[in-house]
Amino acid sequence: MVDSQGAAGQFERPISALNLSRPLKAALIEAGYKTLADIKQVSASDLSTELSVSLAQAEELLHQVDTLQAGPSEPNKLSSSQHRPIQHSQIQSSTAADLLSTASLPHFSTFSTSLDTLISRFSDADRDTRDGISSRKGKEKEDTGAIFPGMTVEISGPPGGGKTAVALGILLNARMARIGGVNGLGQEGEADRETDDQLGGEVLVLDTEGAITAERVYRAAEIVKRSSSIPPKQILHGIHIVRVLTQVEMIAFLHTLDDWLETHPKVNLVVIDTLSYHFRQPGLDMGTRRRIMELAKQKIGQATTVHRCAVVVCNQLATKLLTAENKPANFDTGDRAVLMPQLGDSWTTGKTLRIVLFRGGPGDELRYAHASVSGSNKDVPWACFDIDIDGIPCDVPDSLFRAITPPILDEDEVD
Repeated sequence: MVDSQGAAGQFERPISALNLSRPLKAALIEAGYKTLADIKQVSASDLSTELSVSLAQAEELLHQVDTLQAGPSEPNKLSSSQHRPIQHSQIQSSTAADLLSTASLPHFSTFSTSLDTLISRFSDADRDTRDGISSRKGKEKEDTGAIFPGMTVEISGPPGGGKTAVALGILLNARMARIGGVNGLGQEGEADRETDDQLGGEVLVLDTEGAITAERVYRAAEIVKRSSSIPPKQILHGIHIVRVLTQVEMIAFLHTLDDWLETHPKVNLVVIDTLSYHFRQPGLDMGTRRRIMELAKQKIGQATTVHRCAVVVCNQLATKLLTAENKPANFDTGDRAVLMPQLGDSWTTGKTLRIVLFRGGPGDELRYAHASVSGSNKDVPWACFDIDIDGIPCDVPDSLFRAITPPILDEDEVD
């Protein structure tokens, strides 16, 4: 028989006594739950909302707490409950409501309307048309970006092309969407601010070249503050920067990326700047390179599907020599040279959105972006944008934009 003191003792047990999956246990710890008594005070519906899990999982969690309260006097219930979480961890399912909820995922902007419009052509064009927001300009478009959790985007270009600046704009906007977005920057009530906060998440940055430093992010956050009331330190609070110095460290972190995201369930954007930096050594044999790229492909795929993150990867360009028949060549047999993403297709999937940044011709100081997806035949493959004096992507003034003519690109040059 279990007396009242014994029952109270059961509720003082830590949440580690529960047989839960690691993501759910990490979500409980992140939300501040330490003991069974803390969980018992919350209803299943509130628990489901706070932890971003289904109602069935929240009810199962409370059922485990009740079973542990019963103690050894009800072994059958304890035995039954011990097996249920294992089934949840082995077979993941989603209700129709869970699938429908992906329509309200946070969307991240580049801070450039032209770039967002270009990306939306390949990712979420119907949403812009349906919501009637395609005509919104500049800062009004910050909460209606085209990148959302589940997407993989590669940004490549020559040195000084603006790869890091575009990635920086995306991660800053992701944090603003998490805190409240444009609609909640000191203009809405607390209820609206809390609701918007639940839609977004935090950001993981893997910096290999030292381009995205905490100081640079802070300066950019101060600039963004001009159009919002969010303190820069609040924006930085949810940005995790990991400096990867060597190829060994990069491979090691890729191996642990899945576990890291499990322990940080609020992260919904991963930025890698740049993936190709540690894998451009000429002495790296093809077999090793292929295995590393397969690892990167697998871990990025897990981040987008299992952990519902958007992944933005920056890559450098490499020169490829071709013959007149477009066959691989060397310096002796080559007839022409083209710039291509350095890692090629070895790490990408068929749904990866590839954006190549480039400059205009002689006398053209503008920046352009060419976008493509494998198998896509979109008729608007390019966009014009600029980077302001603060290092943030922006739009080209309409008068200047109308006066220019887009450069003619050979598809092989941006493939």
